[in-house]
Amino acid sequence: MNNKEVTAIIVARKGSVRVPGKSLLKINGVSLIERKILQLKQCKHIDRIVLGSDSDQMLEIGEKAGAEIVRRPDYYCDEELASANEMIKNMMELVKTDVVAWTHCTNPFISPETYDKAIETFFQNQGKYDSLLSVVRFQEHLWDDKMQPLNYDPYAPRHTPSRELPVYHFQDGGIFIQPYDQMKSNNYFFGQKPYLFEIPENEFLDINTECDYRKALVFSQIYKLGVNKL
Repeated sequence: MNNKEVTAIIVARKGSVRVPGKSLLKINGVSLIERKILQLKQCKHIDRIVLGSDSDQMLEIGEKAGAEIVRRPDYYCDEELASANEMIKNMMELVKTDVVAWTHCTNPFISPETYDKAIETFFQNQGKYDSLLSVVRFQEHLWDDKMQPLNYDPYAPRHTPSRELPVYHFQDGGIFIQPYDQMKSNNYFFGQKPYLFEIPENEFLDINTECDYRKALVFSQIYKLGVNKL
């Protein structure tokens, strides 16, 4: 497809707040870190997988699963001290490549096929867009914090079905792709003109809370995911 090296980067830390040890949670007996690495190893367009962490346990899991590992300084793993921008800058100092595919192990259901399609889409649209981020399509009746409708008139003679509402997108946090030099310069997940890449609805789940994790356990049983369908 191209001669540029694509490196998938995963960051994990031992000090997660909302769900302690979040990256070590298991689905079907496999930790989220190992699960993500196994997914990425099946991608035909990913050349390297790098796990950055401050946890010996996480780094050991990553290395055994087949990822390169880098130790992140404690400062950049503390969200109360370092911003996301500082964290990204530090990772770009620890890893050198051509294109970064930033992934999160807390999005456990994104398939290898979707990662590959996202990378293909990024390269196909270079020149028009400077980066790519994954999103989920959103088409619902919205209200603001002042209890006012945002995108429809509930008092109109005819109710507006959700299918006729404006289409919005929200970031799912699963995939961010941009050239390494650009990410090193802007210290952010994407550039000034990102391509919004819609992931399949059944692959969306971002584990941020205990409730999210319980949903993931249920979904994993519903999907009956095996090694080749992580």
